[in-house]
Amino acid sequence: SVWMMCFPLFSNQAQTVKHVVVIDPAHGGSDSGVLGVDKEAEKDLTLAIALELKKELARDGNLEVIMTRDADKTVSLEERKKDILKRNPALVLSLHINAGFGKNSSGFELYYPGFKDAGASDKNSKKTAGNSGTKYLNDTVKLAQLVQRNLDGLFPRKGRGLREAPVPLAEGMTVPVLIVELGFATNPDEKKKLESGKTQKDIARVLAKSIRSFF
Repeated sequence: SVWMMCFPLFSNQAQTVKHVVVIDPAHGGSDSGVLGVDKEAEKDLTLAIALELKKELARDGNLEVIMTRDADKTVSLEERKKDILKRNPALVLSLHINAGFGKNSSGFELYYPGFKDAGASDKNSKKTAGNSGTKYLNDTVKLAQLVQRNLDGLFPRKGRGLREAPVPLAEGMTVPVLIVELGFATNPDEKKKLESGKTQKDIARVLAKSIRSFF
């Protein structure tokens, strides 16, 4: 029958659908980000972890991973936003390293755009297809909770909570954008861990697990 002839074609098309995931290693090039103990730059740590995360996610056949930068180069906020909007991703994960006023600040925290800022993004919703209303904000909270739970498993009692705050990278977008502050470069112990290849792989593993769980 005609139905039987069409069915395999439909099945093949369904298998080729991929979720686009954008990984944003903060800073880069002339923008060093925060400087930690021994002048270790945030830009180097975010890139190292992002590259490990890309490797982890590449094992998943239904994900297409895009990075806003894959080398130590300057990429402006506007350039990042333009690239993200062009890709129409399912989610954006932006990796950062924190800095404290002293050497004792420690732990990870997550930032996401608040519902009170939704109106500004919805006005520009024509720029991104597929999302409407505040679904993308609910999805951001869902992603944040998954990342928080998995990082809690890796760094027990180090969670500093989920924080609703303006996220410049998310302005004008109707896709989930989550900022992950992975630790404090100004804390000697945390900086040492964040520089460790093993810790970078561990962070990548739990972030990848969170992203897979999201879908």
